[in-house]
Amino acid sequence: MVNNSVRRFKQIKEHFEKEAVVFDRMFFKIMPHYREMIGAVVEGIPFSKADRLKIIDLGCGTGNLTQRILAAYPGARITCVDMAENMLKMARVKLKNKTKLSFWSGDIRNFDYSGRYEAIVASMVLHHIDKKEKPGFYRKLRRALAKGGVFNVVDIFLAPDKHLGGLYIDQWKAFMKASGLPRGLAEEMIVRHQREDRPVTLEEEFSILRQAGFRRFDVILKHYNFAVYSARVD
Repeated sequence: MVNNSVRRFKQIKEHFEKEAVVFDRMFFKIMPHYREMIGAVVEGIPFSKADRLKIIDLGCGTGNLTQRILAAYPGARITCVDMAENMLKMARVKLKNKTKLSFWSGDIRNFDYSGRYEAIVASMVLHHIDKKEKPGFYRKLRRALAKGGVFNVVDIFLAPDKHLGGLYIDQWKAFMKASGLPRGLAEEMIVRHQREDRPVTLEEEFSILRQAGFRRFDVILKHYNFAVYSARVD
């Protein structure tokens, strides 16, 4: 199982390294309402705009979420974490002249979470992690959060039954078609998702959060199989 996980992450990394430029250009046509979703992640951070927050952006990609956070919290110090160096290169360009940023290349599971952070955010990355690994990983994140800190996430989730599962995929396909994404690429996204990703239901995700020691969490925004949630440390 470990070897399977290693191979799968290697394959995912290779995709993102190879397709970073195309991914950045096309992602808003792939992910429904992504601007609104990452906006909800930022709006769910419960601190003053003047605070000098310490934040980790897990799976930062080309920097879209970090860019939104800095617009709302210009004093924030953000660590951008991603396993694809080509994604980080694009993020550095997109976020140039931002002096309170650091970049770390590698598997998010291997980052050093020994610091103290007001917020940890994750954008479309946690579905890559196997369900059985999540409780231990989320415990590390909880321990890294300061009192009152938040873990804000946008990700893809499974439906609780077959009917809704079919509806969610149909709606995702309809969005990609309406956004002008080439049909072949849209079908490839669905196939890749079903082959490589390991999403869970929201109910399962919240159960895992409880196992990890989070006690307060809620869905901020949901569009079929895509959702934003916030979990808080008391």
